[in-house]
Parts: sequence; C-alpha cells; structure tokens
Amino acid sequence: MTREEFAQFLVMLKDANKKGMDTDALVKAHENRNVYFYSDICIKKILASEKNIALTTDLINAALNLIGADRVMHPKLVNPFVPGSFGYRNAEPDLLLINERDGNAPRDRISIEVQHEADTIYRNRVVLYVSRLVSNMVKKNEPAVLENLNLISFQFTDAYPWNVSHNYRHSVQLRDQEHLLYFDKQTITIVEVNKFFKHADVFADDSSRLARWLRAIDTLNREADFSDFAADPVFKILQNEVKLCNFSSRYLMTDEMKSIDRATEIFREKTKIAKNMLLDGDSVEKIARNTGIPPYWVRDLQKEIEQAED
Repeated sequence: MTREEFAQFLVMLKDANKKGMDTDALVKAHENRNVYFYSDICIKKILASEKNIALTTDLINAALNLIGADRVMHPKLVNPFVPGSFGYRNAEPDLLLINERDGNAPRDRISIEVQHEADTIYRNRVVLYVSRLVSNMVKKNEPAVLENLNLISFQFTDAYPWNVSHNYRHSVQLRDQEHLLYFDKQTITIVEVNKFFKHADVFADDSSRLARWLRAIDTLNREADFSDFAADPVFKILQNEVKLCNFSSRYLMTDEMKSIDRATEIFREKTKIAKNMLLDGDSVEKIARNTGIPPYWVRDLQKEIEQAED
C-alpha cells in the first residue's frame, strides 16, 4: 500500500474496532496486501525482528555504503521487537543496533529513523538523538571513550534542494571551516527518498545497493511487479515480511507514542499556529507570548516565510 492507502486502512480498522466489529477478520480480508514499509509500526516490526537481522544488516551496509572488511557483520538489536507486544519501547530511538568489531576497533552503534513531513524541528530532533546516544556511551566517572555512531535518516523532504546538491545520500560529520574532518566517530547519513525518485532519470544508472533497496521498497509499497527483485534472497525476505498477514489488528491499532514524540507533535502544532500568526502580521513578541515558542524560533520561522516568498 502507499502511505495514503495504509493510513486509510488504519482509520478503517480503528473505526471497525469502535463499532465492535471483528478487526482480525478485516485484516484477514486484506492479508495479501503489502503494508507501507516506511510506517513507524511497520519498519519497527520488520527491521527490529531477530529473525530478520540479515535483512536489517544488508540495509545498514547499503545506506552506509560499507563494503569489504568495513561492513557491519553481526549486529545485535538493543531494543528488538517483541512478538505480541505493541512494538513501542521507551528506548530512543525505535531501532538501535550494536556491532562488535575485531581487535581494538571501537564497536558501532547504528540507529534508523524515518521522517515524512517537512519539519523545522526535525534537524533538532536528529541531533538530540545523536547527543543522547553519545551520552549513553560514557560510563559514569570514566573517560569519554566513544564508539562509532551512525544515525541513518530516511527523509521524504529535501535535506538539500536540487540546485544545491544532486546527491540523494549525504554523510554529515563534524568538520571545521575548511571542511577538514575533526571527528570521525559520529555520522548522520541522510537518504533523500523523494529526491531519488523525483529525479529518477538522473539516477537511472545508479546500481548501488542502496538504490536497489529504494527501488525494491518502492515497488512493494506500490504493489507493482516485483520480479526484478525476487531472485535476490534478501529482497525475497522483504517481500514476505511486508505482507499484511504478518501484522495483528491489535498491533496495527497501536497509537501509543513516546514522550518525545508527543512533545514533538505538540510543538509542531504550535509552530503551525505561529506561522499563521506571522502571516496575519502579528509581532514576534505577541506570538511567543501566546504560543510559548521561544522568540528566536519565531524569528527563524519568519525568515523561512520570507525566503519562501522570494
């Protein structure tokens, strides 16, 4: 299913539950449909499952462009999906793995995130996840010896406009004003999914493993002909795992959210109100006073509106 189709199905499922109907029968009637892979509840169940660790490992190596001895080989899930559970844990983020390296090489911490909406606070959120993951590496009263941290973000909005960058995969690290790498153990990998398909003609010859993954997921989401990918054992697993029959109605109706997600939703609504007030000509001080958003953030929103108008 596409994102819109899957959202409509979830609404139908919850409505049926409110009316006392058999929701398991409703799922059964659609059991051969594919779920929308990039949905939080789906990607968590599929990629954070112990039985699908080979699938998750392949996607990680593709996104991080790791080959040969640099590949992630035997990652372990920190917060695995537990069958029969709602799939939401208090750990941040939802998908976190640790990979041990041979010798004295630091181990890897790898996290996967998905962001659909254009959101001025998403970059803050990604950096917040990075900071929390880094702080969790440091033991109390011991020197700060850090591990390799890779946060992979699949984004459906442009992190960089096309006129700025024709890349759809970006590796963000700590560098100085001369673009020299200062610290090599912390990387945010941004994958711009929409950019990849919007400019499909430009990336038509891209045969990288990441490009294959993006095309395979898109094909399954659209429920199109999968024959080009079916011979690949990894994608064969993926094809089976996205079937709706693997998801219980109870799990699909989960609407529990972590506290940070609830706070993000509230702040997002306040941001929308602030933008509308700016368009109405209200002052920064008045908007900050009535929404609780810091004045500097309101001024940033004002700059965004002005740039959009230009």
